[in-house]
Amino acid sequence: MIGITGSIGAGKSLVGRILRDRNIRVIDADVAVHHLYRDDAGLRAAIADAFGTDMLTEKGICRSRMADLIFKDSSARAHLESLVYPVLTSYLLRENPAFVEAALLENVPELVKALDEIWVVTASEEVRLKRLVENRNFSKEDACRRIELQRVRDGEGFWRELFPGKKIRFIDNSGDENTLRTAVLKML
Repeated sequence: MIGITGSIGAGKSLVGRILRDRNIRVIDADVAVHHLYRDDAGLRAAIADAFGTDMLTEKGICRSRMADLIFKDSSARAHLESLVYPVLTSYLLRENPAFVEAALLENVPELVKALDEIWVVTASEEVRLKRLVENRNFSKEDACRRIELQRVRDGEGFWRELFPGKKIRFIDNSGDENTLRTAVLKML
C-alpha cells in the first residue's frame, strides 16, 4: 500500500484520479471517514457518547457543528481523532487498497507503519494559491492563511523527518495535468 499526501492545493486528489483512471484502487481517507461516520455503528455510538446525539445525522455527523467545535477546542479535536483514527486504520488495513490518499497521513501512525512507501505531491506556493482560489473557490485571504499554516510542510526535509525510515517519493505538480500524468505513470 502506498500513501499519497502533500500540502493543501498541491494536487493529491488529482494524483488519485489519475491512478483511478488506470483502474488502480485508491481510497481517499477523507471520503472514507465520512462513510464511517454514516455507517459504522460503533463509531457513531462513541461520537454520540462524547459529543451528544444531536451531533449525528442520517448522513453521518453535522459537519458544520463538529467543525465549529473542533476548530475552537483542540481537546475536542484530539478526542474526535482518538475515536476516528483507529476505526479508519482498521477499515483501510482491511480494504488494503493499492493507494491511500490522506492530507494528514501522519495522524494515522498505524497506517503509516503498513505503507510500503509515501508519495508526497508538491507544487509551488503560487500554483497552490491559484488553484485554491480558482478551483476551490477560496477567498485569496483564506487561501493565503491556509497555505501559511502549512508552510512548514513545503520542504522535502519536513517529510523525511515526519516519516523516518519510509521510502518517500516526491511528485512536483507545479505544471499542467498532462505533465503530472506523465510523472505519475513514470513512477508506476
